[in-house]
Amino acid sequence: MIGQSRNRAKHDLSDRAFRLPLFVHIYISLLSITLITGILIWVSSNFIMQNYIAYECENRINNAVNSCQSFAEAFRNSLTAESGDEEQIRTNLLNSIVSSSDLSNEASIVLFEDDVSGEGYNVLWPTASYSVSSRNRAEMYLSTIVENMARYKTMSSNDTRSTLVDNNLVYYKFINVEYSSYEAQDETEYDQYYLLIYIDTSSYYSFTTAINVAIFRAIIIAVLVSTVISLILAFPLFFSTRKLSKFASRVGKGDFTPVKGHIMSRELSNLGANMNIMANKLEQADIEQKTFFQNASHELRTPLMSIQGYAEGLKYDIFDDQQKNGAIDVIISETTRLTTLVENLLSISKMDMSRSGSYTVKKTIINVQELSEDIVARVRGNFLFDGKELVTDIRAEDSYICANENDILRMLENIFSNCNRYAQKMVDFSVFKIRNEIQFVISDDGPGIDDAVLPTLFDRFAKGSDGKHGIGLALAKAIAEEHEGTILAENKPEGGARFTITIPIIKPKVQLSHRNNEG
Repeated sequence: MIGQSRNRAKHDLSDRAFRLPLFVHIYISLLSITLITGILIWVSSNFIMQNYIAYECENRINNAVNSCQSFAEAFRNSLTAESGDEEQIRTNLLNSIVSSSDLSNEASIVLFEDDVSGEGYNVLWPTASYSVSSRNRAEMYLSTIVENMARYKTMSSNDTRSTLVDNNLVYYKFINVEYSSYEAQDETEYDQYYLLIYIDTSSYYSFTTAINVAIFRAIIIAVLVSTVISLILAFPLFFSTRKLSKFASRVGKGDFTPVKGHIMSRELSNLGANMNIMANKLEQADIEQKTFFQNASHELRTPLMSIQGYAEGLKYDIFDDQQKNGAIDVIISETTRLTTLVENLLSISKMDMSRSGSYTVKKTIINVQELSEDIVARVRGNFLFDGKELVTDIRAEDSYICANENDILRMLENIFSNCNRYAQKMVDFSVFKIRNEIQFVISDDGPGIDDAVLPTLFDRFAKGSDGKHGIGLALAKAIAEEHEGTILAENKPEGGARFTITIPIIKPKVQLSHRNNEG
């Protein structure tokens, strides 16, 4: 078992070497929160911006289309035979459409017509005289968009499309403007003009890129700040936990000096306070254990020495015939005392194990009336032998407790033995029910308990007024507490000692069930 414990301890130490420091745990937590928050903000902003750009571009194009269509309709309605030549008509159309402030503010436009040769398109607006760069850009946009559209002329006016032009996303829509001269005889003589209305989103995405750069910079700054915050938070916690770890190591080596100094955080401070309480209790338990072993050794050695001395006397014929009987009586008496002491030591050890949770005391439902009568039958002979009277008053009919019968009997026997030792003529034993409890009251007419002894009467191997040590009363207290009861010792006003033991009774339903099972 010792080897296994050592191997387990070594294994625990080896595991500890691979654990991350406290600083790393805090840093990883803050870094994870920072990165997750930054990524969510980045994804959300890009999603929102893309939807916003698409919505804004389509809305602006629709406004421009509405403006163009109203001008085109007005233009068609105003055509007459005297409207002028073809060049004048195109000039009027151009002036009517491009002069619209609504149109120019909403989107860019390209006015063009089919080339009469059937090859390409003639751009009418922007004109070269207006802006060479604007016209070149308009021709580039028109040619790229037309190349990506197989049949733009059949395109619905309600359909807004998008395409890449020079690596820029462009939203666009075509408008067909047709008119016929006054002399036109059929539909083939209709003249066709077309408007390309488009919005270049490069400015929007430049703004989005700027936002993304700002977000990434914020993430980098947050990571650096997380590092600093982690260091600030981790070092006080590190020193506090290190202090508590050293304290626990000292306790394991038997040094119960309490930990002192400031400890970071409420939880660690509470842990330190609880560890101090634990160390104090361990120190008291260590002292009690050492005292227990010393007193137990003394109590065991005394009867053993007597047994050994009288046994050697019998072996070497030191005693005469009359003395031999007395020596044998002493050996029997000391053996009985030794047996009782060992049984009490085993019983109190069992109570300690039960209190620590490593042992469970087996309990059953016991009839208090029968239990009381049984203990009276056991101890009455001792009172008769000592010439003393045992007066009983048992009123516990139909009362039950959940207890270990042998432990309860041993507890009562120890109290009876103590009272019989100091009683002059009589010992009273009363059993009755008060509310939800059973009280066993044992009293004598002796000198009572010395006031100096009373505070430590139930301590293990407490020294009595006669100078003797004992464990019987300490065992009685341990048994009472094991059964969720109490034991009280006091002096009666008229003289003598009185012991009151209280044990809770079980619920009436359990009593009824037990009685039905007995029936």
